[in-house]
Amino acid sequence: MNEQLIANCLHLEHRTDREQSILQQALQQGMYLRFWEGIVNRHNRKEGICRGHKQIIRDAKENGYKYCVVIEDDALFFGAGAWDYFLESMPDDFDIYFSMIYVGEITNNRITSLFSGMTCYIVAERFYDFFLNGIPDDCHLDRELGKHSAQFKFMVCDKFICEQMDNNKSDNTLTTTVSYRPFLKGRKIFGDVEID
Repeated sequence: MNEQLIANCLHLEHRTDREQSILQQALQQGMYLRFWEGIVNRHNRKEGICRGHKQIIRDAKENGYKYCVVIEDDALFFGAGAWDYFLESMPDDFDIYFSMIYVGEITNNRITSLFSGMTCYIVAERFYDFFLNGIPDDCHLDRELGKHSAQFKFMVCDKFICEQMDNNKSDNTLTTTVSYRPFLKGRKIFGDVEID
């Protein structure tokens, strides 16, 4: 097993609904998960989320991993084989390689604008330091990264392999999320999924 390609899953222990979903999908996709307890900051929820992602990247840096895979526990894959497709399509040259994004411009599989979507991604070793030190803790991680899309190589899979679970309670906003699927209209999607 390649430790560097284990999917580090950011999860809150009380979200057993999401745990069941991601475990079932991992089994179907043939992927290996390592669970990480999310960080909750009730006074600044976006800081807790950002620090949760950073704890995983910090571990990868400390262990000398060439890559670090991060997945949120509300990810839903579009079909059998999506995970393998994502890994097989990984470019040779990138700072972050995303499985999908909701908002943002893409040119030749490169994100060229502000974007949203941290559902599943791989960080290259060369980007660990900037991820940990160049991004403030008290920010929306994806929006802050998007400010640097011209400076760094943020690539996205040519076919989006997953989406974020909808109609579930967000521990960030404390509301029930609506469907983000309309934001995927016009994107290339893995499998036979049609986006209306």
